[in-house]
Amino acid sequence: MRKGVEMYIVLYSPTGIHKVVEFLKTMYLVDGFTPVIVKPIGAAAQIGVPEAHKIAYKAGKPLIVLPELADVSRILGSNPVYYLSDEGEEKEFEEVFTYAENAAVVLNAGDVEPSRKELENVKTVWIKNFPKGLPATALSGVIVYNALLRKTTR
Repeated sequence: MRKGVEMYIVLYSPTGIHKVVEFLKTMYLVDGFTPVIVKPIGAAAQIGVPEAHKIAYKAGKPLIVLPELADVSRILGSNPVYYLSDEGEEKEFEEVFTYAENAAVVLNAGDVEPSRKELENVKTVWIKNFPKGLPATALSGVIVYNALLRKTTR
Protein backbone atom coordinates (compact mmCIF):
# COMPACT_ATOMS: atom_id res chain seq x y z
CA MET A 1 0.00 0.00 0.00
CA ARG A 2 1.14 3.51 -0.71
CA LYS A 3 1.87 5.63 2.31
CA GLY A 4 -1.04 7.80 3.44
CA VAL A 5 -3.61 5.96 1.34
CA GLU A 6 -6.67 4.38 2.91
CA MET A 7 -8.16 1.32 1.28
CA TYR A 8 -11.52 -0.23 2.08
CA ILE A 9 -11.51 -3.92 3.02
CA VAL A 10 -15.09 -5.17 2.86
CA LEU A 11 -16.52 -8.14 4.76
CA TYR A 12 -19.54 -9.26 2.75
CA SER A 13 -22.50 -11.01 4.35
CA PRO A 14 -21.09 -12.17 7.69
CA THR A 15 -23.39 -14.39 9.74
CA GLY A 16 -21.51 -14.76 13.02
CA ILE A 17 -20.42 -12.38 15.74
CA HIS A 18 -16.96 -13.93 15.91
CA LYS A 19 -16.31 -13.34 12.18
CA VAL A 20 -17.13 -9.65 12.48
CA VAL A 21 -15.03 -9.09 15.60
CA GLU A 22 -12.00 -11.07 14.37
CA PHE A 23 -12.11 -9.33 10.98
CA LEU A 24 -12.17 -5.93 12.65
CA LYS A 25 -9.34 -6.71 15.07
CA THR A 26 -7.24 -8.06 12.19
CA MET A 27 -7.81 -5.00 9.99
CA TYR A 28 -6.82 -2.68 12.84
CA LEU A 29 -3.35 -4.27 13.06
CA VAL A 30 -2.06 -2.20 10.16
CA ASP A 31 -2.63 1.42 9.14
CA GLY A 32 -4.12 2.10 5.73
CA PHE A 33 -7.14 -0.21 5.83
CA THR A 34 -10.67 0.94 6.65
CA PRO A 35 -12.93 -2.01 7.48
CA VAL A 36 -16.39 -2.07 5.92
CA ILE A 37 -19.14 -4.54 6.78
CA VAL A 38 -21.78 -5.08 4.10
CA LYS A 39 -25.07 -6.93 4.46
CA PRO A 40 -24.54 -8.52 7.90
CA ILE A 41 -27.02 -11.32 8.62
CA GLY A 42 -28.55 -12.71 11.83
CA ALA A 43 -26.34 -12.57 14.92
CA ALA A 44 -23.68 -10.65 12.99
CA ALA A 45 -26.20 -7.86 12.40
CA GLN A 46 -27.85 -7.94 15.82
CA ILE A 47 -24.83 -8.41 18.08
CA GLY A 48 -21.69 -8.39 15.91
CA VAL A 49 -22.11 -4.92 14.44
CA PRO A 50 -22.79 -3.21 17.81
CA GLU A 51 -19.79 -5.06 19.28
CA ALA A 52 -17.69 -3.95 16.31
CA HIS A 53 -18.70 -0.33 16.85
CA LYS A 54 -17.67 -0.62 20.49
CA ILE A 55 -14.24 -1.96 19.47
CA ALA A 56 -13.84 0.75 16.80
CA TYR A 57 -14.79 3.50 19.24
CA LYS A 58 -12.38 2.28 21.93
CA ALA A 59 -9.57 1.99 19.36
CA GLY A 60 -10.34 5.38 17.81
CA LYS A 61 -10.52 3.70 14.40
CA PRO A 62 -13.04 3.95 11.57
CA LEU A 63 -15.75 1.38 10.84
CA ILE A 64 -18.32 1.56 8.06
CA VAL A 65 -21.48 -0.58 7.83
CA LEU A 66 -23.48 -0.62 4.59
CA PRO A 67 -26.64 -2.48 3.55
CA GLU A 68 -25.61 -3.33 -0.04
CA LEU A 69 -22.43 -4.12 -1.95
CA ALA A 70 -23.30 -1.45 -4.55
CA ASP A 71 -23.02 1.16 -1.77
CA VAL A 72 -19.26 0.60 -1.70
CA SER A 73 -19.13 2.36 -5.07
CA ARG A 74 -22.15 4.64 -4.69
CA ILE A 75 -21.55 5.98 -1.19
CA LEU A 76 -17.81 5.50 -0.63
CA GLY A 77 -16.89 6.30 -4.24
CA SER A 78 -14.65 3.25 -4.49
CA ASN A 79 -13.16 2.54 -7.87
CA PRO A 80 -11.98 -0.07 -8.56
CA VAL A 81 -13.81 -2.60 -6.41
CA TYR A 82 -12.24 -6.07 -6.33
CA TYR A 83 -13.98 -9.25 -5.20
CA LEU A 84 -11.52 -11.91 -4.03
CA SER A 85 -12.58 -15.32 -5.29
CA ASP A 86 -10.65 -18.53 -5.97
CA GLU A 87 -11.99 -18.42 -9.54
CA GLY A 88 -10.90 -14.82 -10.18
CA GLU A 89 -8.18 -13.62 -12.50
CA GLU A 90 -4.81 -13.93 -10.76
CA LYS A 91 -3.12 -10.64 -9.91
CA GLU A 92 -0.04 -9.67 -7.96
CA PHE A 93 -0.61 -8.30 -4.44
CA GLU A 94 0.68 -4.87 -5.46
CA GLU A 95 -1.69 -4.67 -8.45
CA VAL A 96 -4.72 -4.91 -6.19
CA PHE A 97 -3.50 -3.24 -3.01
CA THR A 98 -1.74 -0.19 -4.46
CA TYR A 99 -3.98 0.62 -7.39
CA ALA A 100 -5.89 3.68 -6.25
CA GLU A 101 -6.77 5.74 -3.22
CA ASN A 102 -10.44 4.74 -3.26
CA ALA A 103 -10.00 1.06 -4.05
CA ALA A 104 -11.98 -1.57 -2.18
CA VAL A 105 -11.42 -5.30 -1.76
CA VAL A 106 -14.39 -7.51 -0.90
CA LEU A 107 -14.05 -10.75 1.10
CA ASN A 108 -17.00 -13.14 1.25
CA ALA A 109 -17.72 -14.08 4.87
CA GLY A 110 -20.88 -16.07 4.32
CA ASP A 111 -21.99 -19.21 2.62
CA VAL A 112 -23.72 -17.27 -0.15
CA GLU A 113 -21.76 -15.65 -2.96
CA PRO A 114 -22.82 -12.18 -4.12
CA SER A 115 -25.27 -12.27 -7.03
CA ARG A 116 -24.27 -11.36 -10.59
CA LYS A 117 -26.17 -8.11 -10.19
CA GLU A 118 -24.21 -7.29 -7.02
CA LEU A 119 -20.94 -7.99 -8.84
CA GLU A 120 -21.67 -5.61 -11.73
CA ASN A 121 -18.74 -3.19 -12.05
CA VAL A 122 -16.73 -5.34 -9.63
CA LYS A 123 -13.54 -7.09 -10.78
CA THR A 124 -13.29 -10.70 -9.62
CA VAL A 125 -9.65 -11.49 -8.83
CA TRP A 126 -7.42 -13.73 -6.74
CA ILE A 127 -3.99 -12.81 -5.40
CA LYS A 128 -1.12 -14.87 -6.81
CA ASN A 129 0.51 -17.16 -4.24
CA PHE A 130 -2.38 -16.83 -1.77
CA PRO A 131 -3.65 -20.27 -0.71
CA LYS A 132 -7.07 -20.98 -2.16
CA GLY A 133 -10.05 -21.89 -0.03
CA LEU A 134 -9.24 -19.57 2.87
CA PRO A 135 -12.16 -18.33 4.96
CA ALA A 136 -12.55 -14.54 5.18
CA THR A 137 -10.95 -14.20 8.62
CA ALA A 138 -7.83 -16.09 7.55
CA LEU A 139 -7.74 -14.23 4.25
CA SER A 140 -7.85 -10.89 6.06
CA GLY A 141 -4.89 -12.06 8.16
CA VAL A 142 -2.90 -12.95 5.03
CA ILE A 143 -3.68 -9.53 3.55
CA VAL A 144 -2.52 -7.74 6.71
CA TYR A 145 0.61 -9.90 6.89
CA ASN A 146 1.51 -9.08 3.28
CA ALA A 147 0.87 -5.37 3.85
CA LEU A 148 3.09 -5.38 6.96
CA LEU A 149 5.79 -7.34 5.14
CA ARG A 150 5.88 -4.78 2.34
CA LYS A 151 6.03 -1.88 4.82
CA THR A 152 9.01 -3.34 6.67
CA THR A 153 10.98 -4.19 3.53
CA ARG A 154 10.81 -0.66 2.09
